[in-house]
Amino acid sequence: MDFTVNKLHKFEEMMRNTFSTTLNEAKVAKLGELNETVLMKFNKNQLVNTIVSLVNVFDENVRICKSAAEKIDELKSEQIELQRKCIGLQGDQLETVKTTVKSELNIGLQSWSDVVKKNTTQFQKEVLSTTKKSVKHVVENVNEEERRSCNLMIYGLPEHDGENIGTAVYEVSQSMGFVIPKTVDCYRVGKKQEGKVRPVRLECQNRGDVEFALIHSKRLKNSTKHSQVYLAPDRTKEQRQEHSLLVKKMKDLISADRTKHYFIRNNKVCSAATDKT
Repeated sequence: MDFTVNKLHKFEEMMRNTFSTTLNEAKVAKLGELNETVLMKFNKNQLVNTIVSLVNVFDENVRICKSAAEKIDELKSEQIELQRKCIGLQGDQLETVKTTVKSELNIGLQSWSDVVKKNTTQFQKEVLSTTKKSVKHVVENVNEEERRSCNLMIYGLPEHDGENIGTAVYEVSQSMGFVIPKTVDCYRVGKKQEGKVRPVRLECQNRGDVEFALIHSKRLKNSTKHSQVYLAPDRTKEQRQEHSLLVKKMKDLISADRTKHYFIRNNKVCSAATDKT
C-alpha cells in the first residue's frame, strides 16, 4: 500500500468513527470511562463487533506504519539521487567557469583562479541561502501546526462586558453533552470591535480532547441556547486560506445543484444525495 496523506486522513476518520461507535454503544462520553463494568453490559454481538472493529483499526495502523516506512526509504533514495545530480551540475558549472576563465586570461582581464573562486562561492551562497529559507519555512509551519493542534476555536459565542469566558465555554460543552477536560487557557481572539463577536480560543492539554470535542460539536445545532455556535480547529494562516477556497467551491456547487448535500471532509468537498421525500 502506497503511503499518502489522504490515506492517513482516512485512517484517522476510521479510528474516530470506531471509537465514536464504541462510546455510543457503551453509552459513555469518553474512552477513559470504558471499564469492565461497562463492557460486561454488552451483549455477545456488540462485544464481537467492537473487538472486530478494534482489530481492524490495529491492522490498518500496522499497514499505515509499514507504508510510511517504505515511503521514507523511497524519499531517502530520491534525496540521494538529487544530491548526486547537484554534484553533477556543480561539475558542469565548474567546467563552464574554466572555459570562461581561459577566455578572460587570453585578454588579460583576470586570472583563472579568481574567476573560479568568484563563481563557485556565489553558487554555494545561492544554494545555501535557498536551502536555509526552505527548511526554515517548513519547520516553522510544522511547529505552528503542532502547537495549534491542541487548540479549539469557538465561533458565534455571544460576547458581553465583564463576561466569565470560562463559564461560557463550560455551558457550551454542556450543550454538547459532555464536559471538556481540564484546559490550559481560554480567551477571546482579536481586537474588540462594535457589532463584532470575537472567536474564543480554547487551549487543551492534548490533541485527543480537541478531536473528541469536534466529533460531538454537531450536537450544538439542536441546542436551544447554542444553536448558532460552532467549533473548528485552530488553523494556521495557510490552512485558513486553503479552507476558505474549499468553502467558496462548496458554495458554488450548492448554488449549481441543490439536490445534493455538500460538505468538507479531509480537505476535499464531498457530496451526498439529499432525500426530498
